[in-house]
Amino acid sequence: MNPRALLLLLLAPLAASALEIATGKMLGPNYRQRSFYTRPDGKSKWALTYSGKNFRPEAQGRLMNIRAAQAIVHDEWLTEEPFDPERNTDRVIAALDSWKQHGILSVGVSLQGANAAYERTPNIKRTRPYSRGPGKGMSMSAFNPDGTLKDRWMKRLLKIAQALKDRGMILNLTYFYAWQDEVLTGPAQIDNAVIQATDWLIANNISNLIIEIANEYNAGAFDHNRYIESAMGHLIQLARSRYVEKNVPYRVPISASSNGNVRKGEQDMKVDDGIRDYGDLVLTHGNHMTPERKRVRVKELFNNPGVPGPIVINEDDNGRETTLAHLKLELDSCDAIWDSGGSWGYMPWVQFQIWPFRNYLPGPSAKVTDDMPVPERDAAYFKAVLEHIARKVFK
Repeated sequence: MNPRALLLLLLAPLAASALEIATGKMLGPNYRQRSFYTRPDGKSKWALTYSGKNFRPEAQGRLMNIRAAQAIVHDEWLTEEPFDPERNTDRVIAALDSWKQHGILSVGVSLQGANAAYERTPNIKRTRPYSRGPGKGMSMSAFNPDGTLKDRWMKRLLKIAQALKDRGMILNLTYFYAWQDEVLTGPAQIDNAVIQATDWLIANNISNLIIEIANEYNAGAFDHNRYIESAMGHLIQLARSRYVEKNVPYRVPISASSNGNVRKGEQDMKVDDGIRDYGDLVLTHGNHMTPERKRVRVKELFNNPGVPGPIVINEDDNGRETTLAHLKLELDSCDAIWDSGGSWGYMPWVQFQIWPFRNYLPGPSAKVTDDMPVPERDAAYFKAVLEHIARKVFK
C-alpha cells in the first residue's frame, strides 16, 4: 500500500475523536516553542505534527497549509451568475484527501470570504467593499450586522470542520476580512461577533482549530476607525476568555495574520504588540516579497525570543497566473520559509480563490509549460506545488 494511503487509513479512527492542536508555547517550557503538537483524543500525550516513520524528521512540528478562504462563502448579492454555496463546500471537502496525501495538514477558511476578483469576469462588474451596496459591492459575511451568525454559513462550516477532523486535519478559521468587516455596525458588534463565533465553535466541539481573528489585520483596510487593528490584543483575549468562562477542557491557538507587502515605512511581516503580547503563534503573509526576503524575515522572527510560537505563512501571493516563472517563485518561497524554520501555505489564486472557484483538485500531471491551455496548466501547476510540499514532508 502507498505510504500516504496507509497514513490516511491509520488516521481513520480520528473520525469520532476530539482532535486537538496546540503550540509548544501553549504547552510550556518542556515543549518546542516554535512547533505544533496534536493529540487525537484529549487524553493522549501531545505529539509533534508529522511524527512517525513515514515523515521526514525535519517536518516535525510544522503545519503546511493551503488557503481555501472561499470554502463556505456565499455572496448574497450575486445575481449575475449562478452559484451553489453548498456544492462549493462539498467540492472542497472532496479535495481534502488529495491535499492530505500531499502533506497539507491545515486548511484556511474565512467567515467573510476573500477577494473573488470579479473584475476578471466579463459578466460581473462589482468590487469588494460591502459599503458600496447591492450591484456595486459584495455581501460575503457569516455575520449579521449585530454580530450574530447566519445559520446556513455555520452549517457549511460545521460540515467542513468535521470533514477535517475526520482526516486528522486542522481548521484555520478567519473571523474578519477587510471590506466585509463593515457589515458589522460598530466596535460593540465586532466584539459580539467574536463572542458569537467562538461560542459556536465551543458548542460544536471544534477543537481541531486555529482561530485567526482577522486576515491582514494591520494592512490599513479595516473600517470603524481601524478598530480591529487597534484592538487586536483585546479581541484575542476576548476569544480566549470564552474557553475559560465556559470551563472548556481544551484551548486552541489564537492569533491574526499580518500582511506581507506593507504600507510605506513599515516593517514587512510585522508582529504588532497585540500579537506579541497575546498571540499563540505568528500568522503572516509573504505576498509579493522575494523568496530571499522571506528567508531573511522568517529567520529573524524564528530567532526573536519576543515573538510568540511557531511562524506560519498562511497566504503567499507569488504571481497570479500559472506561469513557469511564478511556479519557480512558489517553490523557492516554500523552500526559503522551510529552511528558516517556518511553515508555508499555498494560495491557489486562479485555481480557487477567484471567481468561479474552479479547480479544488490538482491535475494528474505536474508538468507545466507556458503554452498549455490555461485550465490544464492551472491544474498541473497546482499538482506541481502539492508534489513539492509532499517531498518536504514525506520520506
